[in-house]
Amino acid sequence: MKKIQKKQALNLIFAVLVFVIAGIVIWQLSGNSTNPSNTNNIKFSFIVKGCAETDHGMASKSVGLGKEQYPEIEVSGNSIIYSRAIKHLCCRKAEFKKEINGNKINIYEVWSGIGCKCICFSELKAKVENLEKGKYIINVYETGTQPGTENVPMNQTLIISQNVVIK
Repeated sequence: MKKIQKKQALNLIFAVLVFVIAGIVIWQLSGNSTNPSNTNNIKFSFIVKGCAETDHGMASKSVGLGKEQYPEIEVSGNSIIYSRAIKHLCCRKAEFKKEINGNKINIYEVWSGIGCKCICFSELKAKVENLEKGKYIINVYETGTQPGTENVPMNQTLIISQNVVIK
């Protein structure tokens, strides 16, 4: 009888040991996750330069001076920076919003204001900082209200999408 109890005890100890080792391995692997989920320390900021700073900017005729820049997403350390420079309808304001869900980051250029019959120029930049190491999918959308209206939503348009790695 004692032999059976000893064997059961050894089997139980072995099972617990296997369980503990498996738990440690899983815990270690999750530390190097490619699906970051901690969004507590993430900072988001944006800068709008030019007549899109306010919805009253450049309310007179303008030639929209400035060099347009295609949308870009770049990685700088543990930050992602989105930027573009565009000519657009005067009397429109641009702001930014963000949405983070796991490793997917959506940035929204939100346009508002009725608009004036002239073209002006603005530089737009948004920055997401303090990202954990891992792979991210960055999508930038243009959204807001349609020119000529105060509350009719414009169709959301994907401006740029890019996969990035924070090392």
